[in-house]
Amino acid sequence: MAPHSPSDLGQLCYLAYSEAVGGRTHDGRTMLAWEDLGEKVQGGWIAGAASVADHVVEDQAAAEVRQEGSR
Repeated sequence: MAPHSPSDLGQLCYLAYSEAVGGRTHDGRTMLAWEDLGEKVQGGWIAGAASVADHVVEDQAAAEVRQEGSR
């Protein structure tokens, strides 16, 4: 599986969040489409998604090291 770009991951996270909350903001307004968020808000989602992706990669690498050590 090819890795996703940070931008793709940010968009995926935003879309999953939107689906989870019924496409509504905390005050009941309709959430904007990804394309309409603006660079600052998109950047926040991208940064958050990239951070999670980094942790997943680190966890996978640590698990592989542990697995190698147990052989």
